[in-house]
Amino acid sequence: MQQRGLLKLDACGDANSALWALRRMLLGYASGAGPAFAEIEPHAEVGGLEAELAGSLALLLERLAYWWALLREPAAPSVWAERARALLLDFFTATDDSDRATLAALDEALSAWLNACEQAGFESAVPLAVAREAWLESLNEPTLNRRFRAGGVTFCTLMPMRAIPFDVVCLLGMNEGDYPRRAPRIDFDLMGLPGHARPGDRSRRDDDRQLMLEALLSTRRVLYVSWAARNPRDNSEQPPSVLVSQLQDYLRAGWGDAAVKDRTTEHPLQPFSRRYFETGQTLFTYAKEWREAHAPSPRPSPMTGEGERPAERLSLLPAFVPDPAAPLSLRRLAAFVRQPVRAFFRERLSVWFDSTDSEVQDEEAFSLAGLEAHSLMQTLLDEAQSQLQTSPLKGAPDALPRVVDDLLTRTRRAGRLPLGGLGELARQELAGTLSTVLGVWLRVQATYAEALPHRPLAFESGDVRLQDWLTGLHRSADNPMPVVMLLSASRLCGKPSRSGLVPRKDALLEAWLLALVAAACGQPLQLILVGRDATLTA
Repeated sequence: MQQRGLLKLDACGDANSALWALRRMLLGYASGAGPAFAEIEPHAEVGGLEAELAGSLALLLERLAYWWALLREPAAPSVWAERARALLLDFFTATDDSDRATLAALDEALSAWLNACEQAGFESAVPLAVAREAWLESLNEPTLNRRFRAGGVTFCTLMPMRAIPFDVVCLLGMNEGDYPRRAPRIDFDLMGLPGHARPGDRSRRDDDRQLMLEALLSTRRVLYVSWAARNPRDNSEQPPSVLVSQLQDYLRAGWGDAAVKDRTTEHPLQPFSRRYFETGQTLFTYAKEWREAHAPSPRPSPMTGEGERPAERLSLLPAFVPDPAAPLSLRRLAAFVRQPVRAFFRERLSVWFDSTDSEVQDEEAFSLAGLEAHSLMQTLLDEAQSQLQTSPLKGAPDALPRVVDDLLTRTRRAGRLPLGGLGELARQELAGTLSTVLGVWLRVQATYAEALPHRPLAFESGDVRLQDWLTGLHRSADNPMPVVMLLSASRLCGKPSRSGLVPRKDALLEAWLLALVAAACGQPLQLILVGRDATLTA
């Protein structure tokens, strides 16, 4: 809260901050999915070995809060050096040679800054921004005493006076227009005007030509130059950098065209190109799955005169045989009808496109829209439906406002609403929508008040076997047909047309499958679907 106050964000409160999240996790570990305590909504998913991670996070946040308060105070360079070394000891431990080299470079940069301040006689207090700039930016400055060859492979940019001998030098990305680098023309740059250039003026193109020459002279055994010779969109030819073209012209003038042709290799654009598998090619790949795809078809059989069909040769999956112990359910059937390709990848290939790790949000939410709003609305409707059906609240006249207010309060404490006033506006909009939809659902439920027991669904067609339960059945006093009431957060109808409202097919898919399967199993029923914009009966 204090840190947000420095950014003039006091009105946002402490929601969605690191300390706020830590309190939720610790309370969830202590009480589970219990009630809120001191306006803290518990996060019940922390338990077991994860509690150790929460404890480590608590220690980290404690040290960060301590250093945040300490580093806000300006100090002299000597004091900043003491703080920086204590900071390194508090947060970092070297585990290998690379870590030890990094810590040594940081300590060396501190010593160099202190020596510079002592030579200048500077002892005034400076803020954190100045100390950070003087300490960390010195690491990026090229120096002659810095270790350049660290063994193995060295990655670097082309820098002047770096003509150190290497056995192999690789120049990557030598594309036309990328190298030599282009210097943008500035209107107030008088040296760029025709006739104003003088000997010794800085020229980026001339510098890059000199760097190319130094890289060429520092090569002892192999010089590797690569560029994008084909356009990835239309496969048209693209020339290399003008410096590479000049090098090729020099080789042709001295040793002929064969000297350039023999030393130039054109790689395919795709890893599955047939050129990797053709006879006599020097190119190769380690991806054996592409080799199997390009393997030649077998010769025709002398008995039948037919060869093996490509579909049979490339088929890596056995024939599908339904498992009797795992019959088809309504949920799996709906998932297949909605997205057949995804269902095939999940059921047959065990490939899940959904990431198991939730994406880390690095931006504050200012509104609810899209899938996030739909998911939140469906969650609130499901929880409200469950609470309204419990015995203490069932039939109470003020049950709906109490349930809606309690759910939205818990949602705000859980950080699922925008911050500040925008969150209050989102809460009011959600409260209006929830009250309207749930009010319609309660009136429909009052009409069909008699609850019926679950009924089994069993259907077989060849090798396909479906088995599930028909739940949530009700009926009215004057109509014996069972009724299933579904509550949806989606809009059931599209834009109005001349003929009126037209139901959306994607919103009615699961309800249609339920009615279809129930009819096939000899269980006729009536469906009532309550949505955000309409109530449909079938």
